[in-house]
Amino acid sequence: MAAVKRRRYDMANRARQAAETRRRIVDAAARLFLRHGYAATSINAIAAEAGVAVQTVYATLRTKRDILETVIQLTVRGEEDDVSLAESARWREMELEADPRQKLAKFVRIHREICEREAGLFVILEMAAAVDAEIEPLLRDKERFRYEDQRRVARSLGRQGELRAGVSIRKAADIIWALASERVYLALVQERGWSVKQYEAWLTDQLVGGLLPD
Repeated sequence: MAAVKRRRYDMANRARQAAETRRRIVDAAARLFLRHGYAATSINAIAAEAGVAVQTVYATLRTKRDILETVIQLTVRGEEDDVSLAESARWREMELEADPRQKLAKFVRIHREICEREAGLFVILEMAAAVDAEIEPLLRDKERFRYEDQRRVARSLGRQGELRAGVSIRKAADIIWALASERVYLALVQERGWSVKQYEAWLTDQLVGGLLPD
């Protein structure tokens, strides 16, 4: 019995160590991608930044493309990086919100916080996709996943009967997708100098005005 418990402990300890190593590699890669760009960042540099062997990087995340994909996924998910965005506690709370204005406000808060963490990496992804055929599908997939998540918000409003006349669930999803994007965030916050609070308030007003009845 003691041997079984020991094996379970060893397996749990190895799993914890593997997760910690993966996180160190991902965090190191994110720093280097932001500092030097995707193309200029090598696996050797990622290993050195993470303090692990090059072979460990390959064994853990295989290729630089896989590393970039994981960096984007975990940065979007934030603290709840073991579940998808739509399965996170905050997202479920937002979908269950009965007040449509509060629902949209909560959605915009989630979106804004994602942009604060991830917008810089989104630029790296776009730049890499423009010159690397292997990366372009990652950008397409990311935009598709973003649309699917935002369509959930539109469906939630539709189920509650809270969409304004003439706005279908599909049109509502398209409006959310167009406005709640990293590109708009970067344009207003980084290029035009808005504060993140100004951006959040503006986007909430735009979605409320465009989607909900007067």
